Amino acid sequence: MKKHWVALLAASSLLLPAAAFSEDSAKLLTQAAGSFRIIDDVMTSAAAGQIDPAAADTAQAARISQAKASQPDEVEMAALYYYAEQKQDERVAAEAARLRMKFPQFEMPQDLYLPQSARGVDETRLWQLYDRSDFTGIDAEIIRRKSETPDWQPTADFSQKLARRKQRVLMTEAAKDKNWTDVIQAGGSIDPATETEVDLLWTLIDAYAQAGMKQPLADVYRGILLRKGEKRLPDAVLVTTLEKAIRDFPAAEVRAVMQKLTVTPAMQAGMQPVAFDLMRKTVADFNADDKQTVPLADEQLEPLKSATPAKTGDMALLGWYYLKIKQPAVASGWFGKALAIQADADNAKGLYLSLAAQNLEEEAYKVATTYLQDLSGDPEFLMNALSLRFAKPDMAVIDEKIVASYSTTILQTLNADHAEILAWYAYNSKQYEASSAWFRKAVEWKAAPARVKGLALSYLRLSQKPEFAALQEKYGSAYPDIWNEIRAASPPKGRAAASVIKPRGVIQANYVRNFQAKRYAACINDLADLRSRGQLPADAAQIGGWCYLGLGRLAEARAAFAEGLTAGGQVQADAAYGTALTLLRGRLTDDAEAILRAYPLSAGRDREIRVEIYFQRARAAFDRKQYQMTLDALNARASLVAEPADLSQLRGWAYYHLGNKPLAKQVFQRLNDHLADAGVRRGLVATSQTDSGR
Repeated sequence: MKKHWVALLAASSLLLPAAAFSEDSAKLLTQAAGSFRIIDDVMTSAAAGQIDPAAADTAQAARISQAKASQPDEVEMAALYYYAEQKQDERVAAEAARLRMKFPQFEMPQDLYLPQSARGVDETRLWQLYDRSDFTGIDAEIIRRKSETPDWQPTADFSQKLARRKQRVLMTEAAKDKNWTDVIQAGGSIDPATETEVDLLWTLIDAYAQAGMKQPLADVYRGILLRKGEKRLPDAVLVTTLEKAIRDFPAAEVRAVMQKLTVTPAMQAGMQPVAFDLMRKTVADFNADDKQTVPLADEQLEPLKSATPAKTGDMALLGWYYLKIKQPAVASGWFGKALAIQADADNAKGLYLSLAAQNLEEEAYKVATTYLQDLSGDPEFLMNALSLRFAKPDMAVIDEKIVASYSTTILQTLNADHAEILAWYAYNSKQYEASSAWFRKAVEWKAAPARVKGLALSYLRLSQKPEFAALQEKYGSAYPDIWNEIRAASPPKGRAAASVIKPRGVIQANYVRNFQAKRYAACINDLADLRSRGQLPADAAQIGGWCYLGLGRLAEARAAFAEGLTAGGQVQADAAYGTALTLLRGRLTDDAEAILRAYPLSAGRDREIRVEIYFQRARAAFDRKQYQMTLDALNARASLVAEPADLSQLRGWAYYHLGNKPLAKQVFQRLNDHLADAGVRRGLVATSQTDSGR
């Protein structure tokens, strides 16, 4: 059953006091956690006694195959416990070997060396379930033990290790699903300054970085890196953590920590790869920070320039660096070298900008047309790169594929300015059908005097008098000065030009394409561009809500949907639906229900939201041991949709805890008749044993 969690942890102090901390420095870091999980699985298998049967000799294998597959009882175990109490280790080993011979499934009990006063019922079965992370099975086994021995409790050792194993599984599963809120909730009890399972700390780093929680992120880093004396972690752990920190913090902060840690020759050698990455980070930080204007020292850049083999990423860093310090000729050299190795959109952009900064417009335009396909992923940039030729058509005739590409980027970006440029290009070449279509698009996206004037002129050249009259009636008072100019304007001379096609309805806006492809960050950037141009319609703002929701940025998603709640019709209905889902993602079930009361949804959407509300209430009530409230929520949910098997199991355990054991048994029996599931069988066993005990 999928686990649901709530809430985030409070923030604390930064890694180091530095004013240069970047607002967007958090990056996704997940490489190391996976490898540690593999190691953990291997260690778990070893602890569980999973030994290769090929290691046994033939005679022993024959005896094992004939032995019973049961576990020894208390009589059989008595000698083993006796020898352990007497600290006769050789006799313990011999007795254990005898038991393994007779009982192939035998495992050494975890409480073997505990004092008799602290020793409870043998926990071997619990530890077997623990090794498989079978928490449902553990709960069922504990219930069974308590029904037989009411005063029995699991040992403190088992309880502590069980809590940690649950924490590990919850964090790992949530990280796999990129559910960073649940990772943070599950890891809330971890102390970064004392935790020894570093992979859990790295998982927390990933979660805090993705959630943008910079202060607790810094706390975890500091807890790993700044331990003193015997508490200092191994060098390999520190190096890996610093490699992560490079991605999350400004270079100056990471360098300060490195200086504290590099105290031995071995550590100094281990830091070499980190130092090189840090140098790259230094250049990247300089390139990205508008406040940094003093050029870096030449010796800082020399390793990047002389690295063998040369990397295109390093060349790009140098290209952007020299472009920033206003040495475009040097920058174009580095971008050119990078492009010679591998075509890349960012390097093509860099080369274009370097040439344009040298007023080499023709060469810059050639770069845009040469890397047309690579640059098509950034319609805004490509559109601006191509627009110069359309604004100055006398330079040369434009290739028709360039016209088509320019047209497509305009439709993708909904850019009224460039729609106007293309419309005038068509008008001046006497392509009046195309010019009127593009002027209409420009006016539709954002009206302006020049656009209305161009549309009116196009109507006049096409002798479309009714359309002209309607346009003048609509914009006559808004732009009174343009109409005399329109009537006095001479027809264009009709210069040579490529054919301009009218806007095609099949071209989707770029923000829609990015949303559908789940490129949520790019979608949000597209919408920000529209907003800055005053071209953001209400339905587009709702798309922004879904993109923020896809990134888990719940507050921003809710704010985006709130814009649509004041609208009417379908926009308002979609905004209410998105708001309710956003609230449910944050486990705010009461607020989600309030949205349903304030903004009625379609029957299907209303049912979907209520089903999730009742599910969350059932789970939350069960976790709080409010079993009657659990049943109430499950009953309300069942009145809307069929109840799945996992929630029926929850229902069975709720009945069990309320003392209604016969009804609980009926639930588990019904499930067992149609479902082969270990959890169902455990519930059936627990309720059956309890009934027989009465």
